[in-house]
Amino acid sequence: MKFRYKVLLVNIIIIAITLSVSGFFIISRQNRLIMDSEIKNSVTENNLIESTLEYSLLDTINSSAQNVRSVLPTYASRVSSGMLASTTSLYVTYDSNIIYTSKGEQTSPSQTLLKNNTPGKRYQIVHENNKTFIYVMSSIYINDLIINIITKRNITNTMAMINNNISLYRLYIIVILLISGFIVYIISTFLTRPLEKLNTVTDTFAEGDFTTRSSISTHDEIGLLSEKFNHMADSVENHIVQLNDTLHRRDQFVADFTHEIKTPMTTIIGYADTIRSVELPREDEVKAASYIFSEGKRLEQMSSHLFDLIYLKDGEIPKTVINTQALGETVIDTMRPSLEKSQMNLISDIDSASIYGDSSLLKTVFINLLDNARKYSDNGEDIYFTGHIISSSSNKKDLYEFVVEDHGIGIAKEDIDKICDEFFMVDKSRSRKEGGAGLGMSLVSSILNEHSAQLKIESELGKGTKMKVIFPIYESFQDIN
Repeated sequence: MKFRYKVLLVNIIIIAITLSVSGFFIISRQNRLIMDSEIKNSVTENNLIESTLEYSLLDTINSSAQNVRSVLPTYASRVSSGMLASTTSLYVTYDSNIIYTSKGEQTSPSQTLLKNNTPGKRYQIVHENNKTFIYVMSSIYINDLIINIITKRNITNTMAMINNNISLYRLYIIVILLISGFIVYIISTFLTRPLEKLNTVTDTFAEGDFTTRSSISTHDEIGLLSEKFNHMADSVENHIVQLNDTLHRRDQFVADFTHEIKTPMTTIIGYADTIRSVELPREDEVKAASYIFSEGKRLEQMSSHLFDLIYLKDGEIPKTVINTQALGETVIDTMRPSLEKSQMNLISDIDSASIYGDSSLLKTVFINLLDNARKYSDNGEDIYFTGHIISSSSNKKDLYEFVVEDHGIGIAKEDIDKICDEFFMVDKSRSRKEGGAGLGMSLVSSILNEHSAQLKIESELGKGTKMKVIFPIYESFQDIN
């Protein structure tokens, strides 16, 4: 069942119960007031007849010696003709015998009423021949005998009016339910229309159209639900894009890795086959073996970098407090032989401070950066390796900035965003000549992400490159959290 029909059904039930209960009490009270009015009129009428007959009988008893029984019908007839309404009949009993009945009255009071000798007024509502009557009886005591004065009032029209009121109210309830049902249906349709729109959007989204969004902008719970749906849809779409990008990068990684491993393997197989099948001079054998050795070392470096990348993604890195100056000196000592071999000068200036991380991985970062600077610079060039405390523009805490700067071939602006992609090389021929595999900067980026560090690259073709690595300064374990 649709939600709008549930709303309609619930409202109809509530309205019906409310009208029925309230109508029951209102109609019951109204009918009770009408009946009380009829009873009061009947009793009043009976009182008047009783008083008139009583005064008349007292005058008769005091002024003459006439028998009460003989004059009572005459007095009753006078009262009946002069005081009774057209809807009222009169009965008079003397010594438990009916001695007077109004003209045309063919029924008599019930024996239950006649035998009730309780002092005071008594009344009884009786249904006779599809009509309703109120019997009111009062008693007069004369000469130790009881005279009962009974009035019979026809209230059939009153009962018909009461029944008509009940029927009319029932009709009113039906009409009100129909009108209110129609109004509630219109309102529920209007209120649930945004839900139906959201349901349609949800179905479209579930079928794979992740670009669809809800356009509902009401200032209520439905609008809030629509806003949260759009937020969820944005998150799902972003995750789908990221997943597709990851799949694309994985496929590209496999393709690049296959290509990169194919080149050294072809060289190794070719030279190995030459040594195996051809008798070469000693000089040519050494040259072929050197090619096999260099390409084997490149494969070893490639596998080492791949292992480090997998370790960074799946493993947990143990971190300690590191002194920046000690870290810089270790890196310089490691890079000095290769720089001297390339006849390059390393100019360093590193301030002492504390950062938090894995010294071995951070050493790998700066060795890669300095080695890249060496690869893409000409022999005899200067390379700068500095580290200083800098102020943060976003908060009050200081930061530590390492800078590796060279005056080499530089990087094109369109390639700066790709520099950390797997197997990307600025100059492939120079990189392969130096034994590079295009994984160094990807490894650098992964390590720095694990250390919450920033990598900023400034470069210009033909003028050189400046790599900035920025760390938060360690002051206490609270900074780590």
